[in-house]
Amino acid sequence: MLTDTEAVNRWEALFAPADIDQTFRTFWRDWSSVTVSRSGPVLPLATGERIALPEVFRVGRRTLGTSDHLRVMRMSGLAVLHKGRLVHEAYGQGRGAEDVAILWSVSKAITALLLGIAHGEGAIPDFNVAVTDYVPELLGTGYDGVTVQQVMDMLSGIRWREVYDDPSSEVVRSVTSFQTGSQDDFAREMVNQRPPGSFNQYASIETHVLGWVLRRATGERITDYLSSRLWSRLGVEGDMHILTDQSGEPVVFGGMFMRLRDLARIGQMVMDRGRALDGTQIVPETWLSRMAVPDLHPLMPGVGPPHAESTYGYKNQWWIPMRPDRGDFCAIGIYGQFLYVNPARQVVIAMNGAYPEYTQDGPMRTLETLCLFQTLARQLSPQQLPRRMRRDLFLKKCRR
Repeated sequence: MLTDTEAVNRWEALFAPADIDQTFRTFWRDWSSVTVSRSGPVLPLATGERIALPEVFRVGRRTLGTSDHLRVMRMSGLAVLHKGRLVHEAYGQGRGAEDVAILWSVSKAITALLLGIAHGEGAIPDFNVAVTDYVPELLGTGYDGVTVQQVMDMLSGIRWREVYDDPSSEVVRSVTSFQTGSQDDFAREMVNQRPPGSFNQYASIETHVLGWVLRRATGERITDYLSSRLWSRLGVEGDMHILTDQSGEPVVFGGMFMRLRDLARIGQMVMDRGRALDGTQIVPETWLSRMAVPDLHPLMPGVGPPHAESTYGYKNQWWIPMRPDRGDFCAIGIYGQFLYVNPARQVVIAMNGAYPEYTQDGPMRTLETLCLFQTLARQLSPQQLPRRMRRDLFLKKCRR
């Protein structure tokens, strides 16, 4: 068993610039992990005419070169789908199409899809109930009096700092705890800082609590539920690997590894109103129609302090850009992981990277990447209906 100091050192070693690219693809082999095997027939991604990426894009008043930006991000995989067809696929940093990569917090959005499935099945009929109705072990903690929906929206009010290079921050303590013990035990250490619902504070432990709720609501292990409801039905090409704590519970807030095309399949499934490429309904359309639509002031894009930590919008573990483009939304992971969905422009973009200076200026690099995606989406679908008409059309399709 590792000591806390050894666990912190192992965490910090993941980001050594000389090894980061390979590490992000392989460290599941050395850490505690579980494999969710692929099964069933592969559903091939349709291919379209290959497109060229825009040479430049704008971030405010700055003009950046696309190739320079992707080089800085140490992009290891980039897949673009337009109207359901793969129109661009590229790999870098020694990665191939069959290599998996860590998703980091893109895992959160995938976990949220599982809760949407459970909601559709009736296992979690109402998200506006107390977390402790499902997990009474959290009575008397920072989650006492918090609803499942507030946890989905990062509105719990717990005290938390998401600072990846500070061993005293709660997120690094969480990483330490899953290497040395139980993440359930760590969640019970959380304390309240603000009234629930009053402030959007990004806290990775929230997604672990959602996984705990999912376990209790369904009576199934997360890996079994993920396999039977999502992975075995999506037509994936490869296995998924997930880091686990020392009790065997998956690290659903940031521990998933998968192939680039399989990540793109998830995005396309979201685009296709919850259906796999063969038409199989995986996630309920009604869930997707509201999944990434902020409905409270702290969750709206552009709000920021004193109501939210970030000026991005947020809803159900998905981010909304500060300047949304026709209702687009994105799952974002540290060091350059993205799953971008623009329903109105019918664009899905999956990307993995390993930007080594993330703790210095990661938020700016994230903004730049989202601006690139929006530029690419507009290039692919330049003629659009007015924003409200396009969004209403998407919601109407989801509700059929």
